[in-house]
Amino acid sequence: MRLNGKRLLAVMLSLVMMYQGTALASAKATVDMAPRQTSYERERSAEQWATLRDDVLTWDEIRDLVHEYNPTVSALWINYRDNNDTGTYDLDYDAVISNIESVYDNAVGISDVGDASAELARKQSLASIDTTIQNSDRQVVTLGHEKTEVTTAEAIKQQIINIYTSELTAKLNQLAIEQDTRLLEQAQRKLMVGSGTELDVLTAEKTLKDAEVSLQSSLADHIKAKQTVLVNLGWRYDAEPVICEVPEVTDEMINQINLQEDIQKAIGNSYVLKIDERKLVLAESEGTASSTSISLNSDKNQVQSDITAKYNALLEAQNNYAKQQLNEQNLLRTLDKTNRSYALGSASLRELETAGYNYNSAVINTQLMKYNMQGAYFTYISYRDGLAGSGSGSR
Repeated sequence: MRLNGKRLLAVMLSLVMMYQGTALASAKATVDMAPRQTSYERERSAEQWATLRDDVLTWDEIRDLVHEYNPTVSALWINYRDNNDTGTYDLDYDAVISNIESVYDNAVGISDVGDASAELARKQSLASIDTTIQNSDRQVVTLGHEKTEVTTAEAIKQQIINIYTSELTAKLNQLAIEQDTRLLEQAQRKLMVGSGTELDVLTAEKTLKDAEVSLQSSLADHIKAKQTVLVNLGWRYDAEPVICEVPEVTDEMINQINLQEDIQKAIGNSYVLKIDERKLVLAESEGTASSTSISLNSDKNQVQSDITAKYNALLEAQNNYAKQQLNEQNLLRTLDKTNRSYALGSASLRELETAGYNYNSAVINTQLMKYNMQGAYFTYISYRDGLAGSGSGSR
């Protein structure tokens, strides 16, 4: 549970008194310190804060939660805000040169070794002036932080999908354990009556043991995925908020995608390209301008490659889901047929159990294929909306 209400106010009051030596005049005073969140209280309405601080996680609020409570992202924005008026950003070209020369002047004259070291540092600093100015640019820094924020939010969405897929995988493994237990018992009975071998029993035992190990692994994956989501959105690892379902993705949504149009959108939205373009504007030397231009062109190609690859992955996931649905339907028909045959005495109990296992497994695999398609769709959308590209601007 996040700090809120009287407890949050008490913490804020103590911090203000500690650092400023004063206390707030009243509970309604503007809070200027914001522990455990990125934004000041005044930057969101009371209703907005209440929604973010409740114990219900919705899909649409994930990015806001990342912005406010993700440890890495929050630290980036708070540091950005704290450095906003300290001369950290938008460095002036002449001022950077002046600072380099001042540092050099203060370092020389102590010893020959010190002079040589200072001269080397001066040359290196002068050679990287453009890079220093580019990386200090407020717009470049902001775009980089936004990219980190969006990347984190999208990763958490995939982890939410993992919560559900790992749970389904555990159910699938449990079905396998039940089936493998029956097969082991069958192998043991055959061995007792002389129609089976010890190797058959050992093989069945190993298959069962592997299924048990897989079950434990999927249960651990489920716990890990859930805890990853919680701690990255501001909850304790053992909290129990209501976690949202994954939004539906339909064939119509996928079929309406126009790849060529989305390639252009991806190029226009890409954080990497925006950073490259801004750095090109800032480049002072011909060499820096040339290398930045090369990076920009390379990253444009990468954006196109990325979005195309994600589109193909989405189509593959859609196709796999469709095939699995057909497989489920076929196995249902097989189960119905086996049921009728069993009732007539022309099918054994073992055949009926196997048909039931195959169908029940197919039902779960269909759900898994659906989640896979949903994950591929949201990844594609995130790439179209800014995450495509992996050039120098993203590093």
